[in-house]
Amino acid sequence: MLPAIKTQRLRILMEHYLEVRGDRRMPSRRDIDALRLGPALPIIWMSEYEPAAGTFRYRLAGEEVNDIWGFAVAGRLLSDFVPPERFSPTNESFLKVLRDEAALIASGAVYRCSGRVGLGERLILPLASDDVTADGLIGATHRESPVDLELVATSEQVVNYVPIDELDCALRTAVGND
Repeated sequence: MLPAIKTQRLRILMEHYLEVRGDRRMPSRRDIDALRLGPALPIIWMSEYEPAAGTFRYRLAGEEVNDIWGFAVAGRLLSDFVPPERFSPTNESFLKVLRDEAALIASGAVYRCSGRVGLGERLILPLASDDVTADGLIGATHRESPVDLELVATSEQVVNYVPIDELDCALRTAVGND
């Protein structure tokens, strides 16, 4: 069974991604229309894979993303701001989205790396500058506020990877209701 996307702002991103992708394998960063993302913009980030660094450079990040980290992440490598003990698993999950050409859909504890952990939901989708080969990501993380620290401490993050070939038919039916 495919995971449901419960958060409206994540559904906005998913719908836009599927729309701009069209018949291509993946959309590119230039296909993303900020005006169409509206209320989702504060939680959206985009990054490109830098092979020489072995990680991702953030190209943009919404206000809520920057607020969580306490600084603007655009222009920085993932390794510049994710603590060393969390870098490898975080980087590996991002690389899996590229390598497997899959959407990452997660729920539970989010932003563990920032020290501002909360319960929420995350969506990460691959982008391709040539419309074929994944070389970037667009993602969004919804974090509930206020944070119930007791619940967060006991909550594990549930992560699912859904092949992009299944997004059109399968994920559209798996989208949850508010």
